Formats: sequence, structure tokens, C-alpha cells
Amino acid sequence: MNTGDIAIGLASAQALNDRGIGSQVVDPFHPKFPRQLIVGGGDLIRVKGDPYYDLFRPHGQNILNAAGVWSEADDLGYLTDYAFVSARTNREAEYLRKWVPEAAVVPCTTTVLRSDHFSIPGITPGEPVIGIQLVPHSMRLIEDLVPIINAIPHKKVFIPFTHYNADASFMKSLPFDRDNCIFLDRLSALELHSVVGQMTQVLASSLHISIFAYSQNVPFVSIHQEKINNYFDDRGLDEHVVQTSSGLRQMLERLNMETFDFRDGIDADRASVERAFDLYADWLSTDDGGTLKMGPSIPPDVRRENLRHSQSSDVVADRDNAIGLVEGRRLSALARQTAQSTENERLADEIDRLADEVDDLRGENEILQHTWNQRLARLLRNPLQTVRNGISARRAR
Repeated sequence: MNTGDIAIGLASAQALNDRGIGSQVVDPFHPKFPRQLIVGGGDLIRVKGDPYYDLFRPHGQNILNAAGVWSEADDLGYLTDYAFVSARTNREAEYLRKWVPEAAVVPCTTTVLRSDHFSIPGITPGEPVIGIQLVPHSMRLIEDLVPIINAIPHKKVFIPFTHYNADASFMKSLPFDRDNCIFLDRLSALELHSVVGQMTQVLASSLHISIFAYSQNVPFVSIHQEKINNYFDDRGLDEHVVQTSSGLRQMLERLNMETFDFRDGIDADRASVERAFDLYADWLSTDDGGTLKMGPSIPPDVRRENLRHSQSSDVVADRDNAIGLVEGRRLSALARQTAQSTENERLADEIDRLADEVDDLRGENEILQHTWNQRLARLLRNPLQTVRNGISARRAR
């Protein structure tokens, strides 16, 4: 499970506990579910047929909380039986309204997450620090991402966040200037929440690390994903989501030059989440009312292993694509350099040829000049001789 989903569960448990309601995270592979569920997380609502995400379609009087929704999601009629249906953005809620007209918008529950302070090794209190989290998608979108990051003047803290993406090893493998860098080890969701809150700025490739930054009033820039764009477009912060090198440079410069204060938006989002959990507390009973048998046809351990294998394959494929793209760019640059070198050699040969021609022309010019001087001298001598002859003839008479 990824950090964002874990954090949503933790924030939900905190919110329910604040209202005197105990909770537990349900294993989606378990053959039986409680009858009252809050279903929430990241991109849960997808096209039917996925062996994992179909587990998050329990029927009954449940609550769908601030879910992520794919624009191709189908077969969502079961949601009409839910006690409450919400999505995390306006665009996603509008899609759900095809089945549930009253579907609401509730900000991500991690907006109200609380965490204890986690001390970051190597950080001096008060020094400017930028937190950085990258995945292969970032490299595909921002061509010169590494040199842009190397040019950032502040201390850099590389934060592994999407552990299923193996982003820790991915970031360590990139050719960053390590003179003023810290690479964190794998941390828990609450530790990561605290780390992000201590940053001066954040450069992110994940929606939830971006929300961690925003909800703690930390200036941020996120590399484009549609779900990130949708979330921050609702908050009038679409300029914080970039998908070009020039856009990233401009936003990083703005983070250094401008003062950003998200507190009004944060307060509004927190109030919205709190109102939603007030409703949930009214609907949820202390007695779970029994259990709902799901009856998976495949043993849970086998299903987990199949899921891990599928996710690992996707991660490897994504990284391979990024490596292939970077290698393609390198080869293209090498080809351009080779072509330029060939052109430079051609130009050098042409310069040498022209220099030889100039030398030849100078030689010819010297010959012509010498010939011209001789002829001019003769011409000048002949008129003088004629004058002398004339003068001699007159004297003889």
C-alpha cells in the first residue's frame, strides 16, 4: 500500500477517534467485511475488472470518502445504496453524479492529519531546505530535470514517498550533485508528514506529498499528473503544477522570490473534512451489525502475491521506459554532437581551402603588382627620354 493511502487511513482514524468512535483498517483480501465501511483512498474508482481495485466496491450502506475517480470508471450503480458518496475534486465528483446526483466534494482526509515531530539528520534549524521526491514519470516529462535540481542553491532532502515505486533507489541512481544533499531512508507515513512540514519548499511528483506540503503551508511545485492538476485547480493553485522545464524553472524562481500563504484554503479544506466526519459519526453505529461475506475464490495470500508481482512488473516497466527515454535523449545528443563534429571538420577543411586560395591570390597579386610596377616604370621612362631627345635636338640647331 502506498504512503498516501496509509495516511488517509491514519487521518480517518484520528478524525473518528476525535468523535469517540474506534476504527480499524480492513484487509481488502479478508473474506468478510464489517457491514459499515468507510471506503477511501487514492484512485479507487476504476474500470471494473481489476482483481485488486474491485475489492473496494463493497455493496451496502457504506460511505465513499474523498475517493479518486478515473474518467473511464464504469458499473458504479452499487453506489446508489451508499449512505454518502464523495470524491476529492470537482471533476471527479461530477463524474460520480452520473450515478449519484448528490455526490459531494470532500478534500483529501490527509488535510487534517496530525504527526509528531521527526528529527531529520543533517538539518540545521532555520536553514533553507527543499524536499524533493521524484519518480520515473518525472524524468519523462521534464527533460533536463537533473541539471535543474542541481542548480537549486538550497540544501536538498530527497524524500522516498511512493515506496511501491522504489523511488528511494531511483533517486539515488540519478547523477545529482551530492555536495549539499541528504537522502532519507524509508520512513513511515507519519514521519514523512513531519518531514514535509519542516521543508522550506517541496518539489514533488506525488499527489499526497503535494497535499502534505500544501496542508502544512509549505510552498511547493508538483510535476504534472492529471489528478494533481485536478486537485490544485480546485484551489486556484494550478500554476504550482508544471509539465515543462521552463515551467519548473519559473516556479522554482517564484518559490524563492515570492511569499506563499495557503492558510485560508487550508482552513476551508479542514472545515469541509470535519463536516464530513461529523456526518459519518452520525451514521456509524458502535455495533458493526455483523459482517458481509465477500467469498474470494482465490486464497488471500495468493492474491497478495499476485498483486505484488503485478505492481513490481509495472514499476520495472515504468523505470525501464524512463531509462529508455533518457538513453534515447543521450544518444540523440551524441548524434547531434557527432553531426556537429563532422560539420566542424567540414568547416575546418573549407577554411583551410579558402586560406590556400587566399595565399594563391596573394601570390598572384604580388606577381601582378611587380609586373604593373615594371610597366609603369617603362612608361614613365619613355616620355622622359622623348623630352630629353627633343631638348638635345633644339640645342643642336
